[in-house]
Amino acid sequence: MLSHRRLLRRAPLATGGIALLLAAGGLALAPAAQAGTVTPTVHCSLPAGQGEATGPQSMTVELTSTSVPPGGKVHAKITLGAGPAKSTTNLSNIPTTPAIDLTLSGGATGTVTVQGPTVNLDYTSGQAVVLPPFEGDFFLPATASGAVSLAPLRTRTTTVVFGGTYQTPCDVTAGGGTVATVTAQGGGNTEATVSAPTGPVKPSTSVALAGGGWTPGATATPTLCDAAGGNCDAARISSGTLTIDASGGLSGSIALASSWTLADGSYSVQVSDGTKQARAPLEVKAYVPAGPYQLTASPDHAPVGSVITVSGRNYHQDQQLNVVALDAAGNTLDDTAVYPGTTTDGTFTTEFTISDPAIAFLHTDEGAVEGTETNVPFTVTAHPVTLVAGAATVKPGATVNLSGAGWPAGAAVTAALCAADGSGCAPAGLRATHLGVDASGALAGTVTLASAVTEGSYQVQVAAGGLHVTTPLTVAKTFITLSPSTGPAGTKVTVVGQGFAPVSTVEIDGLKPDGSRSADNYRTKVVGLDGSFSQTFTVNDPATVALQAREWLVNGRKALARFTVGGTPPAPAPSYALSPDSGPVGTVVQVTGRSFAPVATVAVSGRKADGTKTADPCVTRMIGLDGTFALNFSVRDPATASIMASEVLVDGKVVQTRFTVR
Repeated sequence: MLSHRRLLRRAPLATGGIALLLAAGGLALAPAAQAGTVTPTVHCSLPAGQGEATGPQSMTVELTSTSVPPGGKVHAKITLGAGPAKSTTNLSNIPTTPAIDLTLSGGATGTVTVQGPTVNLDYTSGQAVVLPPFEGDFFLPATASGAVSLAPLRTRTTTVVFGGTYQTPCDVTAGGGTVATVTAQGGGNTEATVSAPTGPVKPSTSVALAGGGWTPGATATPTLCDAAGGNCDAARISSGTLTIDASGGLSGSIALASSWTLADGSYSVQVSDGTKQARAPLEVKAYVPAGPYQLTASPDHAPVGSVITVSGRNYHQDQQLNVVALDAAGNTLDDTAVYPGTTTDGTFTTEFTISDPAIAFLHTDEGAVEGTETNVPFTVTAHPVTLVAGAATVKPGATVNLSGAGWPAGAAVTAALCAADGSGCAPAGLRATHLGVDASGALAGTVTLASAVTEGSYQVQVAAGGLHVTTPLTVAKTFITLSPSTGPAGTKVTVVGQGFAPVSTVEIDGLKPDGSRSADNYRTKVVGLDGSFSQTFTVNDPATVALQAREWLVNGRKALARFTVGGTPPAPAPSYALSPDSGPVGTVVQVTGRSFAPVATVAVSGRKADGTKTADPCVTRMIGLDGTFALNFSVRDPATASIMASEVLVDGKVVQTRFTVR
């Protein structure tokens, strides 16, 4: 095991010198006719390893009823004297819940709990905590008959400190005895029943309950007690959905607290509706790891900036883990830590950013507990993972070419559409995904946007082998693209438009920074039946910062794209291009060309592998005066292997480019 300087860790369960609210005493009440007082010896077990304390503690129990029917509710007022345990530090405004367990004898047997409301108390170092008197209800068993004696069994004080919940039980060890008596007499109510699963259940899981004989329409309140029915604690149940129907039927479930609050053992789940109460046994057992910790980094190598997936199994359930990177010497790289939690089956999965070139290992531990450390090697590679979209702007529902390098060879690929800031990634934003990674790590293929995607800025996220990489994409119904988008004065730019009104005329202008027209000569073009056009435009004015295309005499739609004057002209654009160059049957391909004969007609058709024409309809377009054209071609024939453009009745220039049907 590699050593390391320091691990980022969760808040510890307790620290030396922190008193977690010890056994409490109370303020005196004037004795009542039905009240009794005993002063037994109690033994208190302090939480978080703070020790134990033994000594006398007075206990007064006052019952407001001297007799109730079998199964009936009894209201009790409890006053506790000062106990032997004392606080070891000063604490203020601490949520504190008192309770007392009483043993039944005589006309009934078992254990009942009286729990008071939670109050906020202050604690003074070196002094016993003084609890105010508290009140609560308990139910006699439905089988009770005659005089039932009650004797203190233990007191419990539950506190919430530093985000943790802790109990201080004080068990009666001597000098107890009967403190109050109630008589069970008269006709009892119909006995309520509750049933729970017979096999072990895990903490943090949902447990279904059922039963009958309850008060119709009443509210069911669950709590979890020990096997004998005492030591009841509502904090062991995190939530519940129990309901009682009009016929008195009980249904729904309870969600058990985590293993931090609920230890393994035999319990009874107790349900009360305010009039009746019933219990059912419940066995709780947390997940037991089936073997040694298994930690996986996927992939186990990536460049700085990559987001990988770290997962593990055979951990204890409900644990907060430290996941952190180490350098080659085993030192912790503090800024890399994340803190996932384990599930009820001892697994976890989290994203982890490779943010430091010194990373050599990934490390996990269960809350910095010794003996739970696990390391796996990780290699920071020099070659970045890249992702490039074939078009910066597309229409809703369009198919987009994606390519990249440095991906895990042969890994399965998924894709999603995200907001502009990379959040809210959802596969539903894409209608189809056809991506793959070859043996060299090259990624290629297409994604097709859902037609319902609205106009705006997005990120396309691609994930493979645990890596997640995004590339920007703009969605617009009407837009233009420039090729090139930068160059010195005198640069000829091919302007391709999409989403304009068919057969309308568009004017193309240069724009200055203030939005006014530049000194460049404007150009016009008739839009094709598919709403697209292609036209060259010469940028002569060095003040030009953008080109704009706007419709004449129609609805005035317009679009602009940035152009930067300066630098060296880029290499001439290809005379013919497809976007995308692969996709499933039904893909609409944008075909653009340049350097064809002005005013000639170009015919675009699909071709099979043997060169013969496919069943796809041929699309024709008149070439502009600048020798360019743009059109959309639908690939419907699965035998399509390429798309060919050829001039008609001129010099017969023919260009053919491969298209792959996926």
